[in-house]
Amino acid sequence: MTDLNKYLLTIPKFFLVVAGSLWTALLLLSDEATANPNQFVPVHQLSDISPTDWRARGLKSLSDRTLCLGENYQLSDRALTRYEFAAGMQQCLDQISNRSLSDEINLSPGELSFIARIEREFEQELTVLAVRIDNLAVRTERLEEQRFSTTTKLNGEVLFQLGDSFGADDSSQLFTGYRARLNFDTSFYGSDRLRIRLGARNTGELEEVADTFMVRLGVDGQSDNEIETEISYDFAVRERLQVVLGINSVGADDVAEVLNPLSSSGQGAVSRFGRRNPATLRGPGGAGGGIQYEFSDAVTLSLGYFADSDDAANADAGTGLFGASFSAVGQVLIEPVEDLEMAFTYTRTYFREDEARLAGATGSKNANEPFEEDPTSADNFGFQINWELSDRLEVGGWLGYTAAQSEIDNESATILNTAVTLAFPDLGKEGSEAGIIIGVPPIVTQHDNSEVEDERTSLHLETFYRYQINDNIAITPGIFLVTQPDHSDRDSILVGTIRTRFRF
Repeated sequence: MTDLNKYLLTIPKFFLVVAGSLWTALLLLSDEATANPNQFVPVHQLSDISPTDWRARGLKSLSDRTLCLGENYQLSDRALTRYEFAAGMQQCLDQISNRSLSDEINLSPGELSFIARIEREFEQELTVLAVRIDNLAVRTERLEEQRFSTTTKLNGEVLFQLGDSFGADDSSQLFTGYRARLNFDTSFYGSDRLRIRLGARNTGELEEVADTFMVRLGVDGQSDNEIETEISYDFAVRERLQVVLGINSVGADDVAEVLNPLSSSGQGAVSRFGRRNPATLRGPGGAGGGIQYEFSDAVTLSLGYFADSDDAANADAGTGLFGASFSAVGQVLIEPVEDLEMAFTYTRTYFREDEARLAGATGSKNANEPFEEDPTSADNFGFQINWELSDRLEVGGWLGYTAAQSEIDNESATILNTAVTLAFPDLGKEGSEAGIIIGVPPIVTQHDNSEVEDERTSLHLETFYRYQINDNIAITPGIFLVTQPDHSDRDSILVGTIRTRFRF
């Protein structure tokens, strides 16, 4: 037999072997399918549910009659995944089951048939959802048992700061600092808040080096490695009356409106002067309370009394709540047109001996201590305004007038301050903001002793930009220039800082 004949004879055997192998494989697959009927999923059970699908239309019809998905249920414009459809179906079935127990609803045979068919087809999805719901219930129960409080929320803020000042006679060094705050906010009935704040700080005080209050940062000072505790409580009485109370954390600016979008110590101006009108909104405070009453959407009245918290906690003669250094404030806020607000503020202040800071530690030394260590009283008048011209621009400012008097020899003095503010919300990125502040820090323009009158006029020129990295982190570089510091014949001082804010 030739080689060709031998080769031809082997071909049928080859096909027989291949055919036998295929037949065996088919038998094995058939047995496997019989043993595991759920292993193979029909193609229609892998597809999404379109708005025109009979299942979607059936659920809509069932909801329209039973309101199991609410009165305003509408079919989605897009196709639903099988799990999304199953979740909606399960919600509908739960509502029908609850209402059937109270005989509020009866289903027709057609509706019962539709429900049975859906339950068979979506058995796997409904089972998975049930397991997930059970797991979520267990986790929720665990959180309920372990959570800190049912009425208290915790939030916090940490500021990191880098700064320095520059001038011909400046001897300051580059310094770092921080301020940390933890707020425990508790509400007992929804329209109130009890706040317990724990804080600590350690940031350089440039005025000790530059010998002028005008270079103070928006956040500075030390807590001497101790935790500072502040307690306040505010609540609403009906819709128009708001009450503010505090033990050691409230002041005139907690009742009277500041009307400066750049006033935040953590997000706004980088200088102390640039945050608010020092004539009427800085003064003795800590313990006391006040009210805000909204006569209408256009007019609000604010009244408050605040005493130095250290003096208020002292029972010795000459101190206590009404013998302490204090601020008594009254303000009328007017909004004549939408986005335009104006405030007229009066504050009566009294400083005990050696406690005078008439300008809130922002202006010249003469403006803060016009009568040196004498007990001092003052009538302070302020006008604030802010106009939101657009979503990207706000223009505002203030004017402050102080008539001060020594309680020892009846000497008098007049102190003025003013500023213009520009705010640029969402500049460059949503949540970011730029600010410009131009003003004259508190200056003594008249004094019975002419030698105490300030000789020159300082200007405060400030700009900053807060870049919002995300909802919790922002970084703010800023600078401000003080010409003729302390309203005297001195070289200008430039202050630069970078502030990073972490919020949680």
